[in-house]
Amino acid sequence: MLAKLEDFWKRYVSPALLGFARLIYRLLSPLPQKARLPVSIIGGSVLFYALMVVTNPKTKTFEPREESWNITVHEVSYGTTIPEFTSYGEVMAARNIFLRALVAGEVVSVSDALHEGAFVKKGAELLSIDPFEYENALGEAKAQLVSAEASLKMSRQDYERAQKLFEKGTVALRYLDERKTDLTVKKASVDRLKIVVRRAQRNLDNTKVVAPFDAYVSNVTVDEGRLVNPNDHIARLSDASSYEIRFNLSDNEYGALLSTQSDIVGQPVYAVWKIGNKELPFEGKVKYVGATIDTSIRGVDVIADVTSIGTAPIRGGAFVEVVMQGNSFENVASLPEDALFSDNMDGEMVYVITNGRLKSRPVKSVMRAGGRVLIAEGVTQGEMVLTTRFEEIADGVLVNIP
Repeated sequence: MLAKLEDFWKRYVSPALLGFARLIYRLLSPLPQKARLPVSIIGGSVLFYALMVVTNPKTKTFEPREESWNITVHEVSYGTTIPEFTSYGEVMAARNIFLRALVAGEVVSVSDALHEGAFVKKGAELLSIDPFEYENALGEAKAQLVSAEASLKMSRQDYERAQKLFEKGTVALRYLDERKTDLTVKKASVDRLKIVVRRAQRNLDNTKVVAPFDAYVSNVTVDEGRLVNPNDHIARLSDASSYEIRFNLSDNEYGALLSTQSDIVGQPVYAVWKIGNKELPFEGKVKYVGATIDTSIRGVDVIADVTSIGTAPIRGGAFVEVVMQGNSFENVASLPEDALFSDNMDGEMVYVITNGRLKSRPVKSVMRAGGRVLIAEGVTQGEMVLTTRFEEIADGVLVNIP
């Protein structure tokens, strides 16, 4: 490298400097002695600048390369689509009651089935309260009723006899009226005592507490020997034969359903109860919709009857994934929701891929559900629609589909 520079200096630079020096000398010869030094300095500076310009390396102009973005796409396909709304909810027994004592007394027996988590059949006796006082009350009421009925019988006979005597003119009307009044009083007394007997019989029957329907037992609070009073809590019974699913639809989902159908009552519901690595499916139908919108979650509660549980050993409180179907739509394209863009000026639009570049296209959507958007018009069958979002999205942007 040094040899090349030395050769270059001898062949080109040195002769040029010598020639330039001779030229300067000839130019300075006619000048006075005092003017030669300044002129020499100026000439040397010009020479140095010329050398710098000549030897300065040339820089190449940078031409930026257009950037291409890797994207994901979805192929447009028109057909019949049934939108699905996915939510999460809770299975509840259709009936939950707090079983209570209806009479006071000492608990003398408790069924072996009356314990936490037990299953009891309708009509099964769960516990018994000491019936002694209630048997006595019933016996006394019945005795009073027998006495009152005997008195009523005698009063009726007296009235019938007085009526015959009055017809013969033997007794006055006043006597007949007295017998009639006595008969009415005795009849009312019998009716009252019949009510007393029925009440006493019911109290005696209520000393035995039975299950009103097939149920699972929880919150048991009684045991043998405990004294209970009317309305004391005994246990909680959850209906084992009828269940409901309570789940929530957001404002947008509920509004989308109402905009495309008059009512959602009766719509099919599919639920999955995930237990470990197992999935237990069952079905239902929407029974009713909550009366108000929950302001904490901005949604409305939906309650569905469970119509089929298959082999699922379902229990109240199970957390389930719920899928509710809406009405079917003909000739629509189902796209991922990320494919739809909104603009204040142009409204809804998507980006299709044309010759490797993005092209915006206004579209008309009919519903959003379950992370999908249903498009009625604006794109054609087989077109590729952008589903990736990035800041540089615009018409003409170069993209690449891996």
